[in-house]
Amino acid sequence: MVSGRSARRGCTRRRFAALSGVGLAAALLESCSPGRMEPSVTGRRLVSTAPSITETLFALGAGKQVVGVTDFCHYPPEVRQLPKIGSFLNPSPEAILALRPDMVFILKNPIRLADQLRSLGLRVVEVGADSITDVLDAIRNIASALGRPEAGERLVSSIESSLSQVRRATSGLPRRRIVFIVGRNPGTLEGLVAVGSASYIGDLIRLAGTGNVFAGAVAQYPKVSIEEMLARDPEVILDMGDMTMTDQVSEEHKQSVVRLWERYPMISAVRERRVFAVASDIFVVPGPRVAEAAWMIARLAHPEAHL
Repeated sequence: MVSGRSARRGCTRRRFAALSGVGLAAALLESCSPGRMEPSVTGRRLVSTAPSITETLFALGAGKQVVGVTDFCHYPPEVRQLPKIGSFLNPSPEAILALRPDMVFILKNPIRLADQLRSLGLRVVEVGADSITDVLDAIRNIASALGRPEAGERLVSSIESSLSQVRRATSGLPRRRIVFIVGRNPGTLEGLVAVGSASYIGDLIRLAGTGNVFAGAVAQYPKVSIEEMLARDPEVILDMGDMTMTDQVSEEHKQSVVRLWERYPMISAVRERRVFAVASDIFVVPGPRVAEAAWMIARLAHPEAHL
């Protein structure tokens, strides 16, 4: 007798072989190979399609079950040795299928990745990442899917406690005007992209006791000009503009970024030497290290407070 799971795999194999050619069909043949046993709770094979999900899986104690991650997963260090399934914006279904996963974890996205993977017979867990609330909900949802809801609640409780400490530590400090740059043309101050309020980093800025000068922007990440920067006169500039490959940024590169801004001493942040080139995943990976990111922003904005 053919089990329901085996039957589903057979249908998936035939459907996708017809749709996607020899390479993907070969991956499906591998994933449908005979003799594969139904995994136990502790033996599940997990694939992550986002750095934040990878960090969450490891923080929940499921790191040994992770069999595939994205090209951009850097933390914890052991993930660098795991098989790669492409970028989190464009993961490879073929690579995912070849890993024979029992669950695939993804971020909500406009390209309907969840539907595509489910059509292959894969179990998909989809979570959000646009706010700190999303981050905490994602941890709970991932923990529930793993059968470890208590671990999820413990992790969320620890994060919430740390975030409360940030709020208390910054409550009496000056609410400095801050801008966080997440994009620009390399080597220039053109094509600037800043953080708006309706975003994960926007939440971090509020938590750190600072005021986002682009909080009123409609877009999550608005494009801004140097003229707008001059007009809004931020007191703190955090620039991550051309340093998204965080593990490849040198100190010399960071210093060159600060020098770009020194051309505009009329900006308060430049005049008061509060321009910081930042290159850390904690700012752009909405996961368990959210409190660490909030603390870092608070310390950079208020160096005199010795937080």
